[in-house]
Amino acid sequence: MNYTHLTQEERYQIYTLLREGFSKRYIAWRLNRSPSTISREIKRNRARNGYFAKHANKVARRRHCPNPKRIPCEIWAHVISYLDLQWSPEQIASRVPVSLHSIYRFIRQDKNKGGTLFHNLRFRNQRKRKYGSPETRGQLSNRKSIHDRPIEIEQRTRFGDLEIDTIVGKKHQQSLVSIVDRKTGYLWLKKCSSRKAEEICQTTISLLEPIKDQLKTITADNGKEFSLHEYTAQELEIDWYFADPYSAWQRGTNENTNGLIRQYIKKGSNLNAYTDEYIAEITQRLNHRPRKRLGFKSPSQVLWQQHGVALQMLI
Repeated sequence: MNYTHLTQEERYQIYTLLREGFSKRYIAWRLNRSPSTISREIKRNRARNGYFAKHANKVARRRHCPNPKRIPCEIWAHVISYLDLQWSPEQIASRVPVSLHSIYRFIRQDKNKGGTLFHNLRFRNQRKRKYGSPETRGQLSNRKSIHDRPIEIEQRTRFGDLEIDTIVGKKHQQSLVSIVDRKTGYLWLKKCSSRKAEEICQTTISLLEPIKDQLKTITADNGKEFSLHEYTAQELEIDWYFADPYSAWQRGTNENTNGLIRQYIKKGSNLNAYTDEYIAEITQRLNHRPRKRLGFKSPSQVLWQQHGVALQMLI
């Protein structure tokens, strides 16, 4: 006779016959099982105060589960696909049934074997301390301070309060205009051939004009490339504010987003080496990457759910 595990029904029979006082050998005869099987079953799966069928079946099933901690290969394939998109282990764990620590262990084991998955992790560079005094040449005219900005902007409760910055290329010859919404983290990114105020102004307008009816404010640093801020604000019908000098934390959303962009475009790179298609791919990846502060929804998901058809052209 081929060996089979005891069933739950057989365990209820064992429990009943034991309660009636029958011997293990008699129970084995009634169930057509070996006496050693019945003896082993009672010894291994009994509770502290005796043998109970429900408890015994639960213990046996847990013991016979084929390595419950082993994660299937197809799950790791999903993990690798998200790592290739430069998702963090925490973001991946929000979508794939694998713990954060298991993902880090998987990456470490891959590295020890000569793998390259760890290259997809973000590394925070040490922030450099600013020395010297603020520049006084060519001050921006008619600038409105961030301290005059409505208090509701700090609460991040509405779409349309933006932060803007430029990412500078090699030898300051090219730049990227980086604009991000404070509430959703949605990113607009476009390459410019220079940092001239005229080009930055036109690029900003072209990026935001399709949804200007939903925009409220924009906050920038004190770079001279924003000297045409009054014209830009007038065209987009928004209020423009400036952060304090050397106070990057006042535009924290933009600074953090620029750090994500640096995964794909290293500091000091020649931006001419990156095509517009590549820039668009970066933008799409970041806008579809889940964020912890959004409950692991992506900026695109939040925009779609809260603004729907009005922002279809952006998602």
